Amino acid sequence: MFTIADLRQRGLILFEAISGSRAYGTNLPHSDTDLKGVFILPETEFYGLDYVPQVANETNNEVFYELRRFVELLLKSNPTVLELLGTPADCVVFRHPLFEEFRAEDFLSKLCRICYSSDSQSAGAEQEN
Repeated sequence: MFTIADLRQRGLILFEAISGSRAYGTNLPHSDTDLKGVFILPETEFYGLDYVPQVANETNNEVFYELRRFVELLLKSNPTVLELLGTPADCVVFRHPLFEEFRAEDFLSKLCRICYSSDSQSAGAEQEN
């Protein structure tokens, strides 16, 4: 099993960024720091029986997705991973040159619009009740 420290030590991280309230300037003095990222598994683990799709710390304030899982989530218009592609430059801790190939506009689709519009409609209905 990997820890985030293992990923860093072994040079497996492709992208790491500050996310959440600190990324958007909505943090308060007591706000924690959230980190999100993407990593690549060594070949033996990627093809082995112990595939690791995600690594997180105990509080889930730091969450890193394995590249294959990251792409799966992008293709499903997952807002958490789409957010990573739009991270403000001053919040990017590390970006491997290979990660430059991932652009949000390549993954925004009608599915994304449907997901977000139904979420916002649901939220509006809840507020009315």
